[in-house]
Amino acid sequence: MQELDADKPLRHAMHVDVSVAREHAESRMEAAVAAGGRFVDDSEAPTAWILADRSGNKVCIAAWPDGAPTPASDESAREGVPG
Repeated sequence: MQELDADKPLRHAMHVDVSVAREHAESRMEAAVAAGGRFVDDSEAPTAWILADRSGNKVCIAAWPDGAPTPASDESAREGVPG
């Protein structure tokens, strides 16, 4: 558990981190927005997005694994070519 700042608004709000397979991250983000989520920060897209609901609860949707190679570099690795 994290300590909360007594002066911070929405101290009761939750913040959830969700890691999903790289190939599903964007569709999960789109589904969350379609369900009423709003963007808080998309500066790291398509690796991660921070969304919030109407109450201010936040969720980070992150592509997993962190730093995973792209499909093109996966293919290069199989061929023995540096990606």
